[in-house]
Amino acid sequence: MGVRYSSPDSPFTRITVVYRCRCGALASEVGRHAADLPPGWERVDDDTCLCAYCAEFERARNASAAGAST
Repeated sequence: MGVRYSSPDSPFTRITVVYRCRCGALASEVGRHAADLPPGWERVDDDTCLCAYCAEFERARNASAAGAST
């Protein structure tokens, strides 16, 4: 997950956070919503988040693994 800070010389004076999933999907949030994940995205840890597609895939994979172990 990358964070881009704008400068006062820039026309964009808000913080912009660019979220990057391991699949390559990108989404960004601006201003007061910069700390909020985009809709459907899930945080894995402090530096990793998953897009809605990968998050759903991960849930299904974990449910399948849990079912196979019982």
